[in-house]
Amino acid sequence: MRARWALCAVGLLVSATVVGQNAPSSQELIELKREALAVFSEILQDGSAAERLSAVNSLVRFGDDSVVPLLAERLLTDEASFVRRAAAEGLLRFRSAQAAEALRQAARTDSVASIRWAAAISLGEPKMLIELLEERETLAAAALVLQEPTAAARLPNTAWRAVEITLLKSISERETFNVVERAAMLKALAQLSSLAVIDSARQMLGDTTEDPFVRGAAAFALGVLNVRNAVPELIRALSEDAEAIQVGAAGALGLLRDPAALGALGDLLRKGRSPQARIAAASALAPLGSRAVPALAQALLSDEVPPVRQAALRALRYIKTSEATRAVLDFLASNYLQQCDPTACGGLALETLRALAELGQAQLALHVTLATLNALREALPFLFAFAEGELVQTLSTVGRVAPEVFDIVLQDQSPFVRALGIAAFAAVYHAEARELLMRYISDENVLVRRAAVEGLAPWAIPDDTELFAKFADERDPRTRAAALSALARVGDTRALEPLRRALHSESISVRLDAAGAALAFALRWGKTPSPPSRP
Repeated sequence: MRARWALCAVGLLVSATVVGQNAPSSQELIELKREALAVFSEILQDGSAAERLSAVNSLVRFGDDSVVPLLAERLLTDEASFVRRAAAEGLLRFRSAQAAEALRQAARTDSVASIRWAAAISLGEPKMLIELLEERETLAAAALVLQEPTAAARLPNTAWRAVEITLLKSISERETFNVVERAAMLKALAQLSSLAVIDSARQMLGDTTEDPFVRGAAAFALGVLNVRNAVPELIRALSEDAEAIQVGAAGALGLLRDPAALGALGDLLRKGRSPQARIAAASALAPLGSRAVPALAQALLSDEVPPVRQAALRALRYIKTSEATRAVLDFLASNYLQQCDPTACGGLALETLRALAELGQAQLALHVTLATLNALREALPFLFAFAEGELVQTLSTVGRVAPEVFDIVLQDQSPFVRALGIAAFAAVYHAEARELLMRYISDENVLVRRAAVEGLAPWAIPDDTELFAKFADERDPRTRAAALSALARVGDTRALEPLRRALHSESISVRLDAAGAALAFALRWGKTPSPPSRP
């Protein structure tokens, strides 16, 4: 079956290459882009804060320099701070003089410190960043941002030393900065690979007069900085009676992967009063391999909190030894899942399915999947709303090792189960799923239809333009978004009419989605040479 789908996919790609597309004219593209920008302008002026945020994100994602005036205006005038912040971060993509001037003005004058810092980062001028570090509020905002790895990576190298010096000086100023800000400073310095903070972090970890939140951050920083000789201190910290310290120390030991921590982490997993600390201990044990299996197996069988059992199961799935597999099978044989409330143990049940599939228990995974879906049937609407992604991921994992699961779930009477099956099938087979997805793309149930449209959209070809055009103003937002994305990516001149129709919809959400797709469509064709005409 897979071979037939593979040949079909290759044939479709060849067909798309040979036939070519019907290119819109330059005037049509200019007009479409003008209409899209007009919709964005209207929403940015009159829309709600949430709609303005969506408009800003779309302009950043799909726009060229022509969108800078709209973004600059939002940065300097929008009353919602989160909209201004999105504009400040988004203008990083654009290097026009107008973008730079708007960012410079926001960095100097915005009333919110985090926006001043975001604007300065996007501007990329070290002098401006260093000036902002002299302000207490902006320094605190910078620390809260820089504790995230992606944000730390965006800091210009020329400003790195100034930031390091300022943060090092500030982490001990208890009267000036609160515990959350000082903890963030420690984590930010660790993300910046500052070896100069190691002595301060060790001192704070051992200082019993220091706040536990700061001590936990200090412990975690030692792990990020790979301070291997701090392992004894971190092991001692596990015995502290404060969740923040235990979680930070366990996280650090997990990063350091030192076998000397095995016993202490096992004790914390068995005896820790805090579920979060026990979860951290389970996660830290995973890199220690087969020696950690007994402690994890015990937690999986006996911990009173389902998320702790789930963390232990996730660690066993990571270890992947025969002992780990036996521990998972013993847990399954305990019948705990059958006795547990599905709403409390839904995550644990999904983790069990993933573990069975990845540990080579394909047929058992298939059996348990079907049993789990039946057990969760009454709770499926709730789980579908809040954990759809996890459900699809789990079913995909099982489907890769036991593809016969799709033959069963796609025939299920429940639209929730069929929709999950379609989404998982598409995730496993990608372009090869086309034949099956086409069967469901006009299904009367919105969930099933949405799954088919979303599954097909990433693999759409130009000849699908008219198919996706039917969903350009669909009421269901996800179906509409997938269809518009496909039209923007592969559509030809046949996409102009549905895009324009959606741009003039009475629904603001439809116009907003259509404006992003129309802008992306116009820019794609503006950069793409016209294909040769057909003879």
